[in-house]
Amino acid sequence: MNISSVLIIAKKEHQDKLLKEIKLIKDCSVELNENDKIIVIIESECLDDELKAYKSLEALKNIISINMVFSYQDLDEDIQKASEGKNLLEKLEKKENAKDIEYYGNIFQKY
Repeated sequence: MNISSVLIIAKKEHQDKLLKEIKLIKDCSVELNENDKIIVIIESECLDDELKAYKSLEALKNIISINMVFSYQDLDEDIQKASEGKNLLEKLEKKENAKDIEYYGNIFQKY
């Protein structure tokens, strides 16, 4: 489970429409609406869904600013999988030049 909080700043005159649009975005819920600030919680099953929800929020019109304030990812399963098949400690202790490390995560190619 991934949980993130997002702070959206929007003019008061646009907030009613924005609140309706936010409620239509999968995995998003409005938790606070005060003055020009809207706090949205994203609860998703995976990082891809979290990023899709955030990108959908970013695409909304009449937003002055949007910032992810907090993000939590439950990585226990991923850590368990990684430690079962490989000697994780050996990899972590190995000293390498940063320039020799290549990133192959799926986010790199998608966003």
